[in-house]
Amino acid sequence: MERELYPFELEIATRFSVGGTLTASPKSEWIRGYLLHFGEGYPYGMWKEYQVFARYLGIRPGTYADFVKYVYYLRRLGLVVPVREGPSNRRGLPRVYYRVKPGTEMSPLWRRPLQALFPSADWSRPEVKSLYRGKYR
Repeated sequence: MERELYPFELEIATRFSVGGTLTASPKSEWIRGYLLHFGEGYPYGMWKEYQVFARYLGIRPGTYADFVKYVYYLRRLGLVVPVREGPSNRRGLPRVYYRVKPGTEMSPLWRRPLQALFPSADWSRPEVKSLYRGKYR
């Protein structure tokens, strides 16, 4: 392992190891913990850190594009808000920093954001769960 787990990661890892891979994806709770711990973050930096945590859990972290889309979903739900833009290594696109929107720190939406965003999907069907879990875990 490249680094020690952050305190918020230990709590998520404990809960995930008890519930197993059938529990809700730890990604949204990890993003919340990361942003609360560090104050703000940008998607690429968070994705690199999440990869370490996912390796520790033994799950696939997903691609960077999936992670950016997940942050976008959290933004649509009003859980995260952009704070500022900074210089980026990519040409033409600024680096956008996010933080947890005040008042949403303990929102139940953090637990299952995809179900809240896509309520018409039949989440009782295993193929629907595996489609979203495999992509956005």
